[in-house]
Amino acid sequence: MLTFSQEETSVLFIGNSFTFMNNMPFIFKDIAESKGKRMIVDTVVEGGKDFNYHSSRPETYETIKSRKWDYIVIQGHSNELAQPDSKVDKLTFPFAKKIVDSIRENSECTQILLYMTWGYKNGNSGWAPISTYDSMQYRIKNQYLRFADLLNARISPVGEVWKTIRTNYKGINLYDPDNHHPSLEGSYLSACTFFASIFGESPIENGSKAMVDEATRQIIEMNASQVVLNNLNQWRFIPKKDQLETGFDLVLMNDTLQLTNRSKNATWLEWDFGNGHISTEENPSYCYPEKGTYSVTQKITNSCKSSVLTREITIK
Repeated sequence: MLTFSQEETSVLFIGNSFTFMNNMPFIFKDIAESKGKRMIVDTVVEGGKDFNYHSSRPETYETIKSRKWDYIVIQGHSNELAQPDSKVDKLTFPFAKKIVDSIRENSECTQILLYMTWGYKNGNSGWAPISTYDSMQYRIKNQYLRFADLLNARISPVGEVWKTIRTNYKGINLYDPDNHHPSLEGSYLSACTFFASIFGESPIENGSKAMVDEATRQIIEMNASQVVLNNLNQWRFIPKKDQLETGFDLVLMNDTLQLTNRSKNATWLEWDFGNGHISTEENPSYCYPEKGTYSVTQKITNSCKSSVLTREITIK
């Protein structure tokens, strides 16, 4: 019998109401857990706030430093990312970079995701170049792509999935009545996009309890899967460096056990033979003094993670 001790995946969301509406981070958590992931999810969110606000708020840095996060999502105000480059470079980018630098100082293993948001339903009439949805979405997308390169970060392309649904499925309303914020369907779209963007897996047929009708769920899940997974390079998808993998072969001859290590990317290895005896050899051999059933455990770590694999044997 094999028993895997799956490590938890920790995700922190830093943003505003586009993140917290309809409890989106926890819809994402629900999707992930329904797909067999063990999750830790937390948020630093406040309505209407931008990168500048979060970069000057002690709570932002306290939460970043509270653990070595696997992923941290940062989200700016849609309108601030839709402004002219000169304005974005002065009033937005320095504060996003300050947050990113703090994340990397806390842990080089944390992967950073930029939350690409969406254009307002009717654009922003305050500035002619973004006075329509299409023109506003175009600028938001291009700024997030530019930020991803400048900050060496990944993108969760929520805005692009949003555009696909808005264009092809007129009957699905993604907007709150204010024409800016997400409806429940919009938040479900965001959560599905994050699942695909973080894990590189499809959210189709997940077991989330989100109260979205089945036909709409299927459309959103399919489009989130296609937009993300068919364009991983565009979204700067980078697999976790030196992904840690457990694995070993065993040969049992009477009371003698021979182990062969098949793990990958471990910097530390320990074997537990299930009776109080341990070994740090690469491929140890062990003779059991008494009959019985034992759990043979491989424990491995590297600079970012730890993992455990247990197999059960019986000495007769």
